[in-house]
Amino acid sequence: MAPTFLTLPLELREIVYEELFRSFSIRHGFGRASSENRIAILLTCRQTHQEAWRFLPLNAAFQFRGTEAMLETLLSVDQSVVTRVRYVRVKAFTFPLYNTGRSDYYSTFYLSNAFSLLPGLHLEQLVVEDAFHGFGLVDGWRDVVTYFDFEALLNSDAWKELVYTTPNTDFLASGYDHRRRRLAQPETWNAMLQERDGEASGAEVQMFIKPELKRSEALREVPLQPWSAKPGHEVIENWRIAGPDQDLKGQVTIKAQRGKRARYIQTGFSEKKTWKELKDKVGGFRPTDWTPYYNDTADAIGWIYGGWGRRMQLANQALNQ
Repeated sequence: MAPTFLTLPLELREIVYEELFRSFSIRHGFGRASSENRIAILLTCRQTHQEAWRFLPLNAAFQFRGTEAMLETLLSVDQSVVTRVRYVRVKAFTFPLYNTGRSDYYSTFYLSNAFSLLPGLHLEQLVVEDAFHGFGLVDGWRDVVTYFDFEALLNSDAWKELVYTTPNTDFLASGYDHRRRRLAQPETWNAMLQERDGEASGAEVQMFIKPELKRSEALREVPLQPWSAKPGHEVIENWRIAGPDQDLKGQVTIKAQRGKRARYIQTGFSEKKTWKELKDKVGGFRPTDWTPYYNDTADAIGWIYGGWGRRMQLANQALNQ
């Protein structure tokens, strides 16, 4: 009998499955299917399917256009699949759950709240793109919402490494924060994570910036460099506290690493319902289970600050993909 793939030892076949899916990206919500079809191996025969399927979520990178695309995908599979997902990239749209009876108003919630719907999720890496900047919006709500969006993620449980990217420094360096709750970073977030996991655990939060180039330097490659800053509203009151990097402009990347022995498994509730059923449920989930994103009234009166609420537009963009 001629040798076949199934005549290889199981250990070698498993190496093939790992390598096959390791560089495979699964995209949802982008409106265009991937040209690759590496999952075709799962359809070859029952034995191959039984051996290979568990290596797909363990090694593939899942990329979601927004929060709802992530929930629609992960709520539609068995929890045994959710617990095997290790790499997720998602744009951090807020999402409405409680319909108050008004067509123009929902209470909206941080991306981190969505993970409560996915108990057992424990990611090696979670990459989050800021959804509140880069749309040409001009209101100040987005600056503090981005700040607390990351802070809420920092306090969540579903990840071992968190990478958060935002296209500019406004989330911290802008002067807008009527509640005056922002603090100097990354030292404050670093202390928060070390208090959670232990100072000697290796837990760490770092911020990096890719400085904007002058037009004459546009072709030069700019590496990330460490960045720190004080809250803009404090610098306005006392310019002497500003560090040397305060006025830098450019894309910011925040990286957080949990401690060596940290338990990074998401706990939460699970309901066998579709995302549409969850949204349409009268009253939604219990409000005590959720934390609205920073200032929930911004959605109710958002048109005062910029055309029917910029945050609502972002939430609707996530809901109507």
